[in-house]
Amino acid sequence: MILATLGWGTWWCVLFLHRFAPRVEVPLLLPSIASTLLAATGLVIAVLTLRARRAWILFALAPLFANASLLLVPWLAGELGGR
Repeated sequence: MILATLGWGTWWCVLFLHRFAPRVEVPLLLPSIASTLLAATGLVIAVLTLRARRAWILFALAPLFANASLLLVPWLAGELGGR
């Protein structure tokens, strides 16, 4: 979850700059690379935490979903930026 939080934080920093300092242009490649690396690492760690017991799946669902959804953000941001 820490890695997912850091990855989402990169996008929130971009949104913050876009809102309060619109003259500062941040290329989308920078947060895309950072968030993808963090999300991929977090997803691998979340998958590795799965154990044979079903209870572990419940514990791992939050980081699995957070990191998997973070992997889609660069694609969605590219779609919005291309308008």
